[in-house]
Amino acid sequence: MGIIVRSIMTMLMLILSTTALAVQVQGLFDVQRLVPDQSEETRADVIKDALAEIVVRTTGHSTSLENEQVQKIIATANRYLSQFSYADNPLVGLDATANENTTEQAPLKYRLNMRFDENSLLQALGQSQQPIWGNNRPSTLIWLAIEGSNGRFIVNSENNPLLSDIIQTQATRRGLPATLPLIDLEDEQRISVSDIWGQFSDRIKAASLRYASDATMTGRVYRATAEHWHARWVLQIGNQQLMTDLESEQLRDLLVLSMDWLAESLANKYAVTASTSGPDSYRFKVLGIESIADYARLNAYLGGLQIVESVEILEFDKGTLQYQVKIKGAASQFLSVLALESYLQADRAEQVIPTFYWRHR
Repeated sequence: MGIIVRSIMTMLMLILSTTALAVQVQGLFDVQRLVPDQSEETRADVIKDALAEIVVRTTGHSTSLENEQVQKIIATANRYLSQFSYADNPLVGLDATANENTTEQAPLKYRLNMRFDENSLLQALGQSQQPIWGNNRPSTLIWLAIEGSNGRFIVNSENNPLLSDIIQTQATRRGLPATLPLIDLEDEQRISVSDIWGQFSDRIKAASLRYASDATMTGRVYRATAEHWHARWVLQIGNQQLMTDLESEQLRDLLVLSMDWLAESLANKYAVTASTSGPDSYRFKVLGIESIADYARLNAYLGGLQIVESVEILEFDKGTLQYQVKIKGAASQFLSVLALESYLQADRAEQVIPTFYWRHR
C-alpha cells in the first residue's frame, strides 16, 4: 500500500493542473467603492466598510459583524488589505440618478479597487470561531414573477435590465453565483408567468433542467399595500425546500432582502464552523478509480474542499479507495458538499462503510 501510494504521488503534479472543481466564485476578496478623493483618511474609513462586506460574504452571515473578535478584525482592516488602486469614476458628470452615491457637496470622482488577503483573513475568522464559506458555491436559478401596474411579468436581463442589475449586484455583494432565466422561446414553451406565480414545483423543475443549476429560487412579488411590497420565496436545494415572506417599502430594498435571505439560507447548509473540540473523522470508500488521473483528481478534489482539514488513504485495491478525512464541521455538511459538487455519487444501499462512486469528468 505505502509503496504504491508513494509511487503514484510522484506523478500528481503532472496531473493536478487538469483538475476542475464545480462552481467557483471569483473575486470573493475584491471590493470596489466610490470615493471623493484619494486621501489616506478617506481610504481608511472605506477599507473598514469594504472589509465588513468581505466578512459577511466569506462567512455567509451578517450576524458575524456582531462578534467582538470580528469587530477587532474590522478595526484593523488595513493589515488585511493586500493591494489597492484608483480609477476615474465614469459616472461623474452624469445625472445623479445614474450614481446613487453622488452628492452635491462631494462628487465621487474615483473608484477605489481593493483586494484583501485571503489567507490571513480566513485564519483570523477561523480563530474567531466564525463559519467559513469557500469559493465553491451552489449556483441558483431565480424565477421571479412581479405584479405591476400593467400585469404580471417574469424578470429577465433582456426585458428588465434595471431589476436584473439589482439582483445581480446584490448577488455579487453576497458572493452568490445567481442567474436569471432567458425567457426565450424554449422557456416560453415550458413555463408561464402563472406557473411561477403559483410556484408550481413540477413545471418549475422541468423548465429549470436546461440551466443545470444547483438550486432554484422561485418568487412572486406584488404591492401588498400602498406603502409595502411583498415577496414570497421558495428555495429548492436538492430535496430540501425553504420558504419565506419578506416585505419592504421599496422594491429595490425588497430584492436586497431577498438576496440576503438566499445567502443566509445557503450558508446555513454549506458554511463550516470549526469545532472547538477539534476536527471529526469521516471514513468512506470510493469505487470506480480506473487510472492514475482519476486518483490524482480525486485526491486534489478532497484536499481542496474547505471543510476538509486533512486526507488519509487507508486502503487502495483494484479501483477501490478507502479514505479517512478530518473535517472541520459536521459530517452532514461534508455530505452536503459532496452532493453539491456531484463528483462523488453516494451508494444509497446500506453499507458498513459509506460508499461513493467516482464520476469521471
